[in-house]
Amino acid sequence: MRNELLSWFGREGLLLTHVLSAMDDPEHDEIKISVRAPLLALSRASHDFRECPDPVLFGYPESSLDMMNLDDMNQFVLIWFERAVEANMARCFVCNQLLSMREEDKPWDAIFVTQDLYCWLLVHFDCKRYLKRDLKGRNPFEVDVQPPEFFDLRLT
Repeated sequence: MRNELLSWFGREGLLLTHVLSAMDDPEHDEIKISVRAPLLALSRASHDFRECPDPVLFGYPESSLDMMNLDDMNQFVLIWFERAVEANMARCFVCNQLLSMREEDKPWDAIFVTQDLYCWLLVHFDCKRYLKRDLKGRNPFEVDVQPPEFFDLRLT
């Protein structure tokens, strides 16, 4: 992740910090501080977590982060998720069903979770009531994240 995007998340107050001290790891006498930016979840599977895509790498102007607020980032992430759904890569975080853009299928929503972890995820409208249960016990520092896929985000 580029430092500029990491700084943007810090400016917005969206960085999580994890401190590991010598008491936690007696073999090492140092304190380790880890910082994690919000993640994206294509499903609830541990291998489906991605780093947040960087708008600049998707064609936004270099100065775009200076002007963006959280609503702008939410819109950007939603467009990225729509492309992931179109590519048959995204599943409901609760019921794990493959999501679709077809109108006859169950409607879904992108949600930004801000309790215990910062993560954008996808969930069917009907499954939202069970989301808290499925998020319980998840630790963003125990998830291996992959880089985001590069989709064409131009509006059609």
